Amino acid sequence: MTTVSLADASSCCGLDLDVAGRRASGAAAGLTIGAAIALGVFFAAGEPWGTINDSLSIALAWATVPIAVQLTRREPPSRALSLGAACDVVGVAVITVFTTLLISRRMTFEESLMPIMSGQSLIGTWLILVGLSAWPDRRSRRAAASALLGGAGLVATNAGLATGGMGSPVALAGFVAGLIGTTAFYAQLARRRSRP
Repeated sequence: MTTVSLADASSCCGLDLDVAGRRASGAAAGLTIGAAIALGVFFAAGEPWGTINDSLSIALAWATVPIAVQLTRREPPSRALSLGAACDVVGVAVITVFTTLLISRRMTFEESLMPIMSGQSLIGTWLILVGLSAWPDRRSRRAAASALLGGAGLVATNAGLATGGMGSPVALAGFVAGLIGTTAFYAQLARRRSRP
């Protein structure tokens, strides 16, 4: 009996998307930058920038769904990408529910923070699985590296907040890595053209 690792997962993923997938990727890149700017302005000037960041974060989470679903349609199919897409969809649902509760003031920031960050970790897990699946394809290696960096950053941010709170250096390093990696990954997918 042969064991197949998640990295191999029975296929090599080329990360090629159709027009709708590339548009979703472009939107995700723009929303990532917009959410980061809104967060920075919130820390400097306060509301309504926190709410704007929260709203952009929900939109960003939803922009990942068509990308994740489309990547599962590779031939031959990839178990890693299917598992990753499931993680992404659950993460998007968690982020949407708890960020909506935060925006509507039914939960405090402190109450909603860890559930939202857990949702971000699930999206990070999807990105890691995408990166591992795409790594064997030389043409996709830069995008795969960006996905791995972004995904690891999202997971590290959650772990740092859970263990060290808002002042955690792990959370800060994870945030920076997540921001750089995810922005680069989505931007690269948006510019790619399908192979002939």
